[in-house]
Amino acid sequence: MNKQISNDIREWDEYWLNSQEKKRLYEIIAEFYRRFILKRILNYFIRTSFKKNSNLLHAGCGSGRVDEGVLSMMSVTALDISHKALKIYKKINKNNAKILEGSVLEIPSTDSQFNGVYNFGVLEHFTFAEINTILAEFKRILKPSGKLLIFWPPRFGLSVIVLKATHIFLNSVLRMDIKLHPDEPNLIKSKKQAISIIIKAGFEVKKYYFGTRDLFTHVVIKAENKE
Repeated sequence: MNKQISNDIREWDEYWLNSQEKKRLYEIIAEFYRRFILKRILNYFIRTSFKKNSNLLHAGCGSGRVDEGVLSMMSVTALDISHKALKIYKKINKNNAKILEGSVLEIPSTDSQFNGVYNFGVLEHFTFAEINTILAEFKRILKPSGKLLIFWPPRFGLSVIVLKATHIFLNSVLRMDIKLHPDEPNLIKSKKQAISIIIKAGFEVKKYYFGTRDLFTHVVIKAENKE
């Protein structure tokens, strides 16, 4: 295991532990958002992108609170680097998904295994070099013509603006020294940038969406594995 992956494990285990102990108000708000907004847009794009019972990888699944509807439609393997996150995922979703512990940088899966890969708010936490590695891994594990569905927050997204303001208030005004989530060094800057990254990784972009379905929170990119 390389040093970067080891650091990621520590950071994300700490995040999921702290989310249960130190950030209860934030988690209440986040839970409302997941349940009534994010789940709806995820279900829509999953339903319109894949055939029923397709074999999908949720790459960077976290606690899996958004997956309830997906699990009723698809066969899902839930991948995350954090053991603590996967324990929460299994508690919430029971045995309705396969659990896979590992990094998106080195996915413990055979080639051409999945009909699709999806994730919510994952790529922004990595450097561009790491993003290229992650997309190469997605391409490797996807079947020919398999689809990629990415929800990637932009710099100008509503949740990014709100969280920045919240961090300033909590830490600068109330001096609470709270970090609500790991760093996000690569939020999307523009449509051109996002599409260029996906195309260079060997995918064909089929749809680019940013709009009201999730209150302007994520850019949604649907792409297909080119052979």
